[in-house]
Amino acid sequence: MLVIMEQHEHLNDKKKSPQNKIFFTQEINSPMNSKIKKLVIHLVSDSTGETLRSVGAAAAAQFNKLKYEENVYPSIRNQKNLERVFEKIKTNPGIVLCTLIDDEIRGQLESFCRKNNLSYHPFMDNIISLIETETGIKAIKQPGTQHQLDEEYFKRIEALNYTIEHDDGQNIETIEGADIVLVGVSRTSKTPTCIYLANQGIKAANVPLVPGHGLQKEVERLNRPLVVALITTPKNLVEIRTKRSIELGLDLKNDKYTNLEDVTKEIESAKKTFTSMGWPIIDTTRRSIEETAAAIINIRMQK
Repeated sequence: MLVIMEQHEHLNDKKKSPQNKIFFTQEINSPMNSKIKKLVIHLVSDSTGETLRSVGAAAAAQFNKLKYEENVYPSIRNQKNLERVFEKIKTNPGIVLCTLIDDEIRGQLESFCRKNNLSYHPFMDNIISLIETETGIKAIKQPGTQHQLDEEYFKRIEALNYTIEHDDGQNIETIEGADIVLVGVSRTSKTPTCIYLANQGIKAANVPLVPGHGLQKEVERLNRPLVVALITTPKNLVEIRTKRSIELGLDLKNDKYTNLEDVTKEIESAKKTFTSMGWPIIDTTRRSIEETAAAIINIRMQK
């Protein structure tokens, strides 16, 4: 179950106030049993909150008998915003994690948690202290430095633009400029995986393998990019395609696209093609987009 509640900024308000700050609550993988314990975590960040969300979700995933509620407070950099966070936490107490660089703001949050008997952990403190001790260099303690408009940022933007322009076999004449090319039958997570890779600064293109048409000559001649083939099980692919077809209002009768026997033959034929080309093959059946991308990056590192 996924429940998202957001407080959005009023676009027509001439005068912005702290009340317009965007906070949100999210329940992730909530068990249906109402007797199961609920874990409430408040994630307070002076930047986007992405670091805390990743760590919090990864930790909570280790407790499958807990109902996990995530409350995110991004861009907390002044007293007024922090006071609003205090109000939210008071109404729904829980563990407080933070990535606040400013000593004063972080100290106020720590004092609040101590006063209200709340578990508190400043996620960055130990890491920053460790690096300072190891290098002898003091941290600059500037919020959001990992999101600066530096060379890496523009590299990601360039990669995203390239990936969008080379989605689903588009502009195949310039596909040689990709870092990675994903090939697979329809609905094997090629596009979302490419977008994830592009966010890592990797130019990723994807090309569909259409039954009865074979590979395009541009793909067969690829030299520079790493080509990776994506597959899944016939049953899983039929389920995904059926759901998609229903969403689009398509007629499923006598449809080879969703027929299990036809899909099985399609996948077997694709495997033979991939093997003949010597491409690494990744089964995405039980993998998340992140796990698939990680496997691809690992293959790339070994080349």
